Amino acid sequence: MTSETNGVVAGATLVRIVPAELGEGFAGVLVGLAADVLVLSTVDDLRLSGTAGRIQISGVVVLTLLWAINLLVYRPRQLRAFGSAVTVEDSSLPEGNEEQIRHLRRGRVRVAALVLLVTLGGAYVIHAPLLGLGLQVILVLGLLHTWRTAVRWERRHGLHLWKPALSAVGREAYRRSPYYATPALASRTARHG
Repeated sequence: MTSETNGVVAGATLVRIVPAELGEGFAGVLVGLAADVLVLSTVDDLRLSGTAGRIQISGVVVLTLLWAINLLVYRPRQLRAFGSAVTVEDSSLPEGNEEQIRHLRRGRVRVAALVLLVTLGGAYVIHAPLLGLGLQVILVLGLLHTWRTAVRWERRHGLHLWKPALSAVGREAYRRSPYYATPALASRTARHG
């Protein structure tokens, strides 16, 4: 386990969980709102009446509820994973270096592109303009989840949580990799000092 842990730290760029998740969520919501304005100003018929409207509304409500339930079920497991985070020397994780910033931006651009694609594709291709709105509601739930779990956990324990950048290691390696923790106070002094 130690060699795998050291290999992940040495081989992949680690990014802080909170700025990564909050940045991606806010990027997706803001791009989605801009796309919604475009859709609402250009689409003549939103198809909200009749059967098509009921299908859209019920689909968005069901998907949003399923996502909320998923977050609630996942929360205890995520908190246990935070608690078993591997402690890393703070000096080995300089915060704000160019590679970390590049990976954070790449994550934000990916989420924004996905939201834009779903919102515009849903409105103009499959004539379901509420599909993009549903994705934005899911992103807002994700932002609230991050706030209630990661931000509160970091404040309570005085640590910063890190994980390999998704864009650097891929989805499977990201999912399997452990969390890493650095002292919050030391991280702040390294950044500002």
